Amino acid sequence: MTSRCVDGDDRDASSLETWARERGVRWCASVEVRGQPSSDGSTAHRGVYARVDGEGVSRDEAVNLVTIPREAMIACERDEGKRPLVGGVSEEAAARDELALELLRRKFDTERSFGPYIDSLPESYALLHSWSDAEARELQDVTAMALARRRRLELEKAFERVKPEVIEITRCESEDDAYAQYRWACGTVSSRAVSVPFHGAGALCPVGDMFNYAPHDPPSLIRVVGAPTFGVRSEDDDEDDEPGIVGSEEREPVPGDGAYDEVTRSFSFRSSVQPLGRRGCLPGEEIFVCYGEYSNLELLDFYGFLLEPDVNPQDCYTLDVCVDDSERSTMPLKVFVGGFDWNDLAEIRIRSALTKVRKNEKYLRDVARQGGALGAEEEFAVFDAIRKAAGETLMSFPTTAKQDVDALANLRASMSEKIRLATTWRLGIKRIVQRAYKWADARCTEVRSQSGSIERGLGRLKLAHVARPK
Repeated sequence: MTSRCVDGDDRDASSLETWARERGVRWCASVEVRGQPSSDGSTAHRGVYARVDGEGVSRDEAVNLVTIPREAMIACERDEGKRPLVGGVSEEAAARDELALELLRRKFDTERSFGPYIDSLPESYALLHSWSDAEARELQDVTAMALARRRRLELEKAFERVKPEVIEITRCESEDDAYAQYRWACGTVSSRAVSVPFHGAGALCPVGDMFNYAPHDPPSLIRVVGAPTFGVRSEDDDEDDEPGIVGSEEREPVPGDGAYDEVTRSFSFRSSVQPLGRRGCLPGEEIFVCYGEYSNLELLDFYGFLLEPDVNPQDCYTLDVCVDDSERSTMPLKVFVGGFDWNDLAEIRIRSALTKVRKNEKYLRDVARQGGALGAEEEFAVFDAIRKAAGETLMSFPTTAKQDVDALANLRASMSEKIRLATTWRLGIKRIVQRAYKWADARCTEVRSQSGSIERGLGRLKLAHVARPK
């Protein structure tokens, strides 16, 4: 599986392992924490693996892989006597700052009680809050650029609230150095903290945060090409998307998860019971967990990494689809790697159908919300609008998908981390939009061939930007 978070830290993990065991951190005998050597011999990727000399991890039962007691966590307890953070701060932001300050106290503690863990953490993170305007422009998307700028301004404003405490803890002589330390602490909290019931920002779990990320299976999506022009696709027409038939090759395992146990006051990362057609983790194979269902932009925002194009089934892009003659009357359509969002497409179909005189509006809504089309003419209008929106979106990017592929192939070694991430992200969304265009174009062709009464409409867009997705 290529779905993994790359951690560029190459420090030796042996001191962390010794320290963690002394603190009561436990991991089962079938797993080990180790690095994956890169081509130059350094440790470019660290994670949790099924031991090479073991039996792997069973598919039939959930196993606690790594367990971290409360005493080994960096966390904040509820304390009603603490001075609240000043200003109109949300509970979420206040909790984050509390945990970030606690992490800085541990980092600059003269006793270095969490020294091995602190030393194992990355020196910097690529979360969007650390991107400059120039770096954000490489995303090439207005919404993504605005998000990066907003995150940076939010962090700068938050620093002003806690600046005296940060300077006192870190003993930094300049505000710039203090801000760098605060940004690092907030990046650590965002990308590595796990959810616990006793604090809103979660807790940091040494060793447990070595698990890298893999997404769960795709969301439920509407398949349109080949569907009837009115009504819902018959179950008999559905392809068998679920392997697991006798004799078929079993797929990679569903990633694990984690939870806090109030009784034992510990957090456990665990494997998943695998459904039919899924195997367990094989000896020597990396074991992943799923942090949640995130698009690649959300992964960049919260964690500072993303998955390669077409790997993340949760990755998506939102098109603004014009559903009538008014250019200002648009509706959002979320397009995933594998298809159109169920609810968004249903709402667009309903809006398009209701622009015409219709009887039994409730029946039409019921059909659309089951994933069905509402008539040949309406279906052509909907997908012609989607095709136009996708084509205009592709034309709005300053580079094509092919140019991005070439840049990653030829310039990757000279790219900074954020420029590489930006180029990878924009390539992924261009491939998604390319597919949306091709699906919509195929649906228009299909519907037109089934009904001679439908005119060509606006015709097909011929775009150099619409190349075959790789």
